Amino acid sequence: MEKIYWESIEVNHRKFFFTVTSKGLSFVSSPGRYLSEIFEFYPNNRYNYQFMYDEKVTNIYLDELTEYFNKKRKSFDLPLDLANIGTDLQHQVWDAIQKIPYGDTVTYKQLAENVGKPKAIRAVASAVAKNPILIVVPCHRVIRASGELGDYRGGKDIKKELLDFEKQPAAKQTLIKKLPLQRLSQLGRPDL
Repeated sequence: MEKIYWESIEVNHRKFFFTVTSKGLSFVSSPGRYLSEIFEFYPNNRYNYQFMYDEKVTNIYLDELTEYFNKKRKSFDLPLDLANIGTDLQHQVWDAIQKIPYGDTVTYKQLAENVGKPKAIRAVASAVAKNPILIVVPCHRVIRASGELGDYRGGKDIKKELLDFEKQPAAKQTLIKKLPLQRLSQLGRPDL
């Protein structure tokens, strides 16, 4: 029985669940959905997994996702585990999606051309839709040739939010904030 470690992150009152195997990140849920969404991606193996919670295993993944949502990270260095899911074409598409720069978009047609399958736009779009690792494999960056957003497992509103989020500059924050202290002398007399 394979162990799968799970964790969640809450962003704008929406919870994302993610799972990690001994090989890497294996799944990121749609926001507001439950961990059980994973069974839509791994239906044949649902009884072969033992779900466990262990922060020692999941913290590095949580840290990178948190950095992304805090605008301190534009790409991920996490190992991924896509070994038990997907066709060769889907793996090619998921690899190509990871090369789309933060804040940019490509069309399904451009993505099909990038994987060397310019006439397989529908198959490429299907591979995008079957991406099990939202955010980290940023399929929200793939749009229609007309400029319309297209579908997204997390919903079109989430896709738009993610695209807008990536286009916004990071808020400037000072590293050290000064506390508003009253001006008092060493003796506690304000007139000294």
